[in-house]
Amino acid sequence: MNTQMMLRTEQRECTHRPARPATPRSQTCESCGSQFNLRVCTDCGFVGCCESQSGHNREHAFGSGHPVIKSLPLRNGSFTWCYECNRYV
Repeated sequence: MNTQMMLRTEQRECTHRPARPATPRSQTCESCGSQFNLRVCTDCGFVGCCESQSGHNREHAFGSGHPVIKSLPLRNGSFTWCYECNRYV
């Protein structure tokens, strides 16, 4: 992929983020109970562990069609990732 094409891809706006992110439904991974490296689905509030553990957040994203997650705890340094766009948003 050439540089110009990469810049256009990176500059696209993610259209998958909900207007109002959901509130986390749990304080632990809803699938395995982990308390570390948690992510919340911005569509429904499902809380899952990250890929460095069992990847329940990724499993939920692809199984539910809810591609956007935020890192927990929610604070200024939290990141937002879109599995559909395959990038931080």
